[in-house]
Amino acid sequence: MPSKIVPFIPAGKVRCFVTGKLRKDTPEENVRQRWARSLVDEYGYDVLDLAIEYSVKMGRKRKRADIVIFKPGGMRRQDTVTVIVEAKREGVSPNDRDEGVEQLKSYMSACSSCRFGLWVGSEKLAYEKSEALEIEDTVDIPRFGDAYPQPPQFHELTPAIDLKASLRRCHNYIYANQGIQKAEAFHELQKLIFCKVLDEKEVVNRLRFFVHIEERRSISGQRRLHDERIRPLFDEVKDRYPYIFETDDRIKLESRVLAYIVLELQRYSLLNTKTDVKGQAYEELVGANLRGDRGEFFTPRNVCDMAVRMVLSLYSDHEIASLKVLDCCCGTGGFLVAVINFLREKITNFEQARGGSTEQIRNRIGERVKELAERNIFGMDINPFLVRTTQMNLVMHGDGSANVFQGNSLTTPGEWTDETARKKVKHETFDIVVTNPPFGGKAHIDDPHILSSFDLPLYDAVNARRSMPAEQLFVEGALKYVKRGGYLAIVLPRSIANNPGLKFIRKWLLRNVRLVASVDLPKETFAEGGGVPNPSVLVLQRLTREESNLAHAGVLDDYEIFMSIPKRVGIDKRGNPVHLRTPEGLIVLGDHEEPTVDDDLPKVVTDFETWRGK
Repeated sequence: MPSKIVPFIPAGKVRCFVTGKLRKDTPEENVRQRWARSLVDEYGYDVLDLAIEYSVKMGRKRKRADIVIFKPGGMRRQDTVTVIVEAKREGVSPNDRDEGVEQLKSYMSACSSCRFGLWVGSEKLAYEKSEALEIEDTVDIPRFGDAYPQPPQFHELTPAIDLKASLRRCHNYIYANQGIQKAEAFHELQKLIFCKVLDEKEVVNRLRFFVHIEERRSISGQRRLHDERIRPLFDEVKDRYPYIFETDDRIKLESRVLAYIVLELQRYSLLNTKTDVKGQAYEELVGANLRGDRGEFFTPRNVCDMAVRMVLSLYSDHEIASLKVLDCCCGTGGFLVAVINFLREKITNFEQARGGSTEQIRNRIGERVKELAERNIFGMDINPFLVRTTQMNLVMHGDGSANVFQGNSLTTPGEWTDETARKKVKHETFDIVVTNPPFGGKAHIDDPHILSSFDLPLYDAVNARRSMPAEQLFVEGALKYVKRGGYLAIVLPRSIANNPGLKFIRKWLLRNVRLVASVDLPKETFAEGGGVPNPSVLVLQRLTREESNLAHAGVLDDYEIFMSIPKRVGIDKRGNPVHLRTPEGLIVLGDHEEPTVDDDLPKVVTDFETWRGK
């Protein structure tokens, strides 16, 4: 790597991970840079042995290979190239005439010392050149120091750098090769993710979630992979999570498709992958299968983090471990994961202060997070697909998955079919409810039985309202689960705060809650996943009975309200990332030499804590 690091990047450029030079910001270049980083961080190669767009002589012509790896510490010549990687944008097919696998094979043939090649686009395919100079399929390129690709050992698993692209490749491969619908493809991928996570949690002598070269190449080997390792793993998954999977559930993928998915995921540690990487990857995968039905839109991670950190900052550190938290419209589980991440930070600081070996500290953190999540974190959603999605998300982040239930949180618990849900999710029992209810479109409530159990349809009206948008009714519905004196953080359209026709909601609120904070989010906040175009986050404290009586009498004491209007949330109106720039327009790099996201929401939390005097 060059000794001088460029601290800023001009618009339209990315900094090359290998050379440090500026390159044009294109989809292809970003894929190439991610794979260059992966070769170092995940496969263990020295960045000094890598070259980008290396010129390969092919007869009288020269063509540029995306990434080459030279023999370690040797001369950088064509006859010392050992591995070639062709990294294409995700839409490129292996059969593409110009950029498909034949391009990679021609480079491998032209480099006498090249043994392995990797082609990545819509799929990930690996090749090995035999002594007879024939190029054959293999499972992967070898890690640094290995002569051949080896099944990963537990200590060799690495956090995923670009899990989003890897899961997309898996999902698309199932969809394209299995002949099933996208939602069903997602369910099958979920099963294997559960197997992968359980294997990491329960590893004793060696991992079981891996594929040998021979298994990848032959039908009998692929069948052996399923019968001897993956099916027993999934049987254990069903025993561990009977509230997620039925006893007769099975993995329905063809053996060759199964082998591809195992190969794609085997080198990662999903448990140790950064929480924001997992959250973004998982939510995008869900969004590809379900987005906008019944008004469901997925809350961006930075909004989840902001709302959760604001409301948890209202409590002292010693109170946090005993707080019961509910998301009554949990969707993919983003708010609940944000709570777990917050708890993990607090627990990590405490356990590191206690001391011990790295493994002891990690084990204590994991046990404590699991204990608190299973005791205090709850979720509910009307959509069974999203219930399982949240459960999977919580499993990957520490657990609490047993406390996520399918049901309509606007109905009374007596109508829920799940007896466990009726026992665990009750009105007026949660210290905190944090949620993003469904919005607009089809999300209207017109069931007279449901409406009759709420105040708002009748409040300040001559005739009862026969239909209400779900987000309006959830203002009252979510509050029903909050203890007197507890807090609700809820994403709502700004119209509830300023539309003259919704004055009745504001009047009702002021008689039942204390408005703690109002954050008007930029219009582009939900640009990536759709949803409300003018969103806001309200933090409300449910009044005690005495305070409520005073409010109804109009004599509740005046109080201050925190208000914020952040301008930037890290994306533009098309959902593309927006980075922090200098006055000259240069992109500012962060601690890990990655572009700094231009996001005001973390500062909203800091300002709120300052306002509260913390």
